[in-house]
Amino acid sequence: MIGGGDKSPNEYDEEFADKTIEELIVIFNKDQPCQGWASARGRMLAALHQAFLNHSEIDCSTFISEERMEMNYQIRLEKNVIFQFSEEE
Repeated sequence: MIGGGDKSPNEYDEEFADKTIEELIVIFNKDQPCQGWASARGRMLAALHQAFLNHSEIDCSTFISEERMEMNYQIRLEKNVIFQFSEEE
């Protein structure tokens, strides 16, 4: 899980601001398998979390809340809902 506690701006906020939901999903799915952790990745994931929340027309509740973002599975968009799925599906 990725927490959204620190709301201070970072270098990724502007980069993700104009991304479409499809582009954000690609970014998420590319990063999701990564197990390593660094402060830059934390800032990137915090900005990605906020970018998903900014797309209020999309239901992200299956993997995201105001406080955190689940990183256990890849995600896909079906109509206006983002679902998590395992690679076996």
